[in-house]
Amino acid sequence: MSEAETLSNPLALGAPVSCRMQQGVIVGIIPASGRGFTLGSGGMQPVRNDIEIVWDDGSLQTIPDTIADGYAADAKRWNLPHDPDHAAKRATAIALRDQRQREAGEQRERDAAARKAFEAEAAAKMPAGTQAVIVAELTEDQSDAMSDYYGSTTRRTVILAFSAHTRDLFPELRKAARNFEPTAALADAPESAEHREKYSMGGGYYLKAASRHSDGWRVRKVNLYGRGAASIPTGEWSLNPPSAAPASKAPTSAPAATISAASGMRIEEHTHTKLGFQMWIAILPGRVDREEFDRLTAAAKVLGGWYSRPWGSTPGGFAFKVQASAEAFACSEPSEAVPTDAPAPMPRPSADGTADRLRALADRMTGDIDSKLGDRLANTPKRRREADAARIEGRRLQRTQQALQALAEAHEAGTVTPVLQRITSKAAVYDLVGTVIDRSRAGYYDAGIDTDRPASTSPEAVALWAMISAPTDADREAEELRRKVTDLAFARIPGYFPTPAPIVAEMIAAADIPATDPVDILEPSAGSGAILDALRTAYHAARLVAYERHVSLRDVLQRKGYDLAGSDFIEATAAPQFDRVLMNPPFENGQDIDHVRHAFGMLRPGGILVAIMSPGPFFRSDRKAVAFREWFHDMGGERRDLPAGSFKESGTGVATVLVTVRK
Repeated sequence: MSEAETLSNPLALGAPVSCRMQQGVIVGIIPASGRGFTLGSGGMQPVRNDIEIVWDDGSLQTIPDTIADGYAADAKRWNLPHDPDHAAKRATAIALRDQRQREAGEQRERDAAARKAFEAEAAAKMPAGTQAVIVAELTEDQSDAMSDYYGSTTRRTVILAFSAHTRDLFPELRKAARNFEPTAALADAPESAEHREKYSMGGGYYLKAASRHSDGWRVRKVNLYGRGAASIPTGEWSLNPPSAAPASKAPTSAPAATISAASGMRIEEHTHTKLGFQMWIAILPGRVDREEFDRLTAAAKVLGGWYSRPWGSTPGGFAFKVQASAEAFACSEPSEAVPTDAPAPMPRPSADGTADRLRALADRMTGDIDSKLGDRLANTPKRRREADAARIEGRRLQRTQQALQALAEAHEAGTVTPVLQRITSKAAVYDLVGTVIDRSRAGYYDAGIDTDRPASTSPEAVALWAMISAPTDADREAEELRRKVTDLAFARIPGYFPTPAPIVAEMIAAADIPATDPVDILEPSAGSGAILDALRTAYHAARLVAYERHVSLRDVLQRKGYDLAGSDFIEATAAPQFDRVLMNPPFENGQDIDHVRHAFGMLRPGGILVAIMSPGPFFRSDRKAVAFREWFHDMGGERRDLPAGSFKESGTGVATVLVTVRK
C-alpha cells in the first residue's frame, strides 16, 4: 500500500484513533474471517478484521474493525497525524504487556505464598472445634448518591477471636471488640450499633457505630463452613485485649531455681509462652552426647515431660507440668560423666505438648466416624446418595484420625519430618487426606466413587499419606461389593426385595437352629445374601447352600463366597437333604406357594421351613390357594402377620406374613 493510500485509509497501519480523550495508533490488522457480526447504531455489521491499537499509556488492545471505524472517525475530527513508527510501538507495547503479565504472575505467587503462610499460622492458632471467627474490618465508603450506588471497600482486616458456633450473638461480638484498640469502644456502644440485616442485599449481623457503607470499623462473625483456616479472611491478629497502660520493663530477678545435688540440674519455673501454663524446666549443667540425651529424653517422657527448646528468656531443658515430676527427673543420676565439650543436643520437635493435642483430636473423632460409616436407610435414590456421601466422608475422617495419631507418635519420637512440623490441627490434616472422587459414571443421584487416590500432591500431602495405611485389596473388594449390592436395590429385578435385618432375625429365631451341631441350610432365592449373611455370622458350623436365578445377584453371592447349587431351585429334585430352609420367595402369580411347597420337599424329617409369604394364599378363593391352605393346616403350619411397612426400607409396602412349617 502506497503512502498516499495509507494516509487515505482510516484503518491503515499507523493511522490515528481516538476514544474518550485518549489517543492511539493502529499497529496491526488481522483478518477475522468467520468472526461474525457486531451490533451498532448502523445495525448488524460483519467483522472483516481485528484491529490492534497501542494507546498513549502503552497498552495494546485488539478490537473489531466495526468499532475501530468510530475511533478513527474521532481521530479525523481532531486532525491527528499518522505515525510511521507503528512497528516499534507495537513491539514496545507487547514487551510492556508481557512485563505486566509477568509482574502480575509474580504478585499472584507472592500473594498465594503469603496466603498459605497465613493459613498455616491460623491453623496453629485455631482451637479444636472452631466453626467461625470474629473479625474487625475497616471500611471505606465508595457510595455515590448521584448515581444511586452504595458500596464500600474493606481496607484492613483484623481477626479478634475464634468461636465454637455460628450463631450471631452481639454479646460475643462486643467481647471480641475489646481485643483491638480501634474497636474497643464498640464493646460498650449503644444498642443502635447492633445492626441486624440478615436479608437479601443486607449486611448480616454486625457491630458498627454508623451505617453499613460509612467509613469506620465494624465487627462481625465469619462462618468457616467446615473448611477451617481456608475460610478465614487474610488479616492481622489481635486475639487478646490490649493492656490499659504499657507495662514498663523493670528489671526482674531470675526465676526461683533449685539445684539437684545428684545430677547438678537446675530447676526453674516458667510460663509457656504460647499456651500460658506453668512449667518447671530441668536445665542440664552442661552439654551431653546424643546417647545420653536420648536416655534423658526417654526418662522425661516416663514422667510426662518433654525437651523444651530455648525461647526468648526461657532456657532450654526438660520441661514438666508438675514440679514433683521435674524434681524426680533431676534426682536421677546420669549414666556417665557429662562431657563439657560434647555437641549440644538436638531439640525435640514435641516440646510443647503437640503430640497430646493431636492424639486428643484423634480420639474425639471416633463418634463422628461411627456415625458416618454406620448403616443408613438407602431405599430411595436420594437416600442412597446421602448414604454414599456419608460413607465417603467417614472414610476421609478415618484417614484424618489415622494421620493425627501417626503425627502424634512422630512428635513423641522426635521423628516428624520438617515439612509436617506446622501441621498441628485437624482441619489441616483433613485438607491433606482428601481423595479423588470418580464421577465419570455419576448421575444426579450418585455421590461418585472414592478412588482412594490422594487429591493433593503437595509435599505435605505426600509426607502425610506415607504415614497412614492404604486400603487393602480386601477393603477395596468389600467396598466394591457393597456398591454392587446397593445398586441392585434400584435395578428393578422382578421379585427382588432384600429381607430387612429385623425380619431376618425373626426368621432365624423361628428356625430354632442348633448352635453347635453342623446343620445343612437352604436359601432357595438368595438374592444378594441378606439371609445368608446373618446365618454365616451366627452359625459358623452351618453348611449353607443357595439358589439364585438373576445373573447380577449370582455374581454378588459368588463374590461373597457362597455355594450356589444352581440357578432355579424349582427345577432341582425335591430330595430330603436339608435340616432348615429359610426363604423369601417372589410373590408374583402365586410363586410363593410353589416355592414353599417345593422347598418343603427338600427338608429332612424333623426339619423346619421358615418363609416370608404374601397374605394372599391365606384368603384367596382360587384352587391353588385353597389347596395350599389345606396342606398348610395338615402340616401344622404356623402363620404370623408382619407389621405394615416391614419391607419399606427395601422399596415396597406390600403386606407380608411369616410362616413356619415343621416336617
